[in-house]
Amino acid sequence: MVAAALPLTACTQSSTETEGNNSSASAVEDGAFPVTIKHAFGETVIDKEPTRVLTLDSAAADTVIALGVTPVAMQKDSWAGDADGFLPWTRAELEKSGQTLPTPAPYYSDSGELLFEQILNVAPDLILAPYSGFSEQDYQRLSSIAPTLPYDTKPYQPSSWQNLATDVGKALGRPTQTAALIKSAEETVQESKASHPEFNGVTFAFGSYIREGETETAIYGPDDPRVKFVENLGLTVAPDVVNGAKNFAGDSFLFGISMEKLDTINTDVYLGWASDQSEVDSTLANTLFARWPVIANGKDLWITDNRLTAATMYVSVLSVPWATDELVPQLTELVAK
Repeated sequence: MVAAALPLTACTQSSTETEGNNSSASAVEDGAFPVTIKHAFGETVIDKEPTRVLTLDSAAADTVIALGVTPVAMQKDSWAGDADGFLPWTRAELEKSGQTLPTPAPYYSDSGELLFEQILNVAPDLILAPYSGFSEQDYQRLSSIAPTLPYDTKPYQPSSWQNLATDVGKALGRPTQTAALIKSAEETVQESKASHPEFNGVTFAFGSYIREGETETAIYGPDDPRVKFVENLGLTVAPDVVNGAKNFAGDSFLFGISMEKLDTINTDVYLGWASDQSEVDSTLANTLFARWPVIANGKDLWITDNRLTAATMYVSVLSVPWATDELVPQLTELVAK
């Protein structure tokens, strides 16, 4: 689960250098600095416009790039990105706006630990990681390098993609421009929802494929970004999912339910993600899972395109239109079954 929750992208070009070459670069707004942004570990104060921005997740990078600012370094996505480590909507925005393409590289280890030496080598004056899950100790270490913006509430569970973008926009001194980007993305979702009244009242659960040896099915709670994304398109989180998440202690974005008790989760449709079809096949080969009514009735949709999984997980002002275009046709077909 950690591997799929880590937005794994860096470049060696300063924000100031690249921004100077970008015709789309937007200006800092009057009175934007100094700014104080609250988050899970307290608050971060940014005194002036940052010029060397390091983004440790794709949602933050998307917001920065959509504002016309090229990060000095950004976390590489080796899981869902292209050969260079770019997600499709991120590359499209960079190319459309004429921004110089950075050279992606990792700032997390394969086990999810921050690579502090590499971060130090970048010499950032702002570190953005609103979609992350590192500890307060790691936050303190990052803050000793540069002002750092971590997650606002819980690890890997932004209070909303809108709040995430808003905080990034404030950190860059462009809150009004960010609000316009958010509004545009929201309108895309609202238009899609209005065009699909058949989604209204359809309950759903969102989970993961079953790994070898597992005896439980992982179900994502209502606060998980991908669940919120589907809900915003017009479907309804199954009440049993809501109740299941409430009974699970801790800050986890998912909860486990034993195969023998799957029938206690009543839902009209089921969405699951997997890295490839073989993981789907092995999951469906589990006898107890296959007997779950929603699965037995063929009301399941499996997302095996890592790009779409990333788009609904690291929700951003750039990924929202892309994910809506990709997912809604599949949901339409699922609901019609």
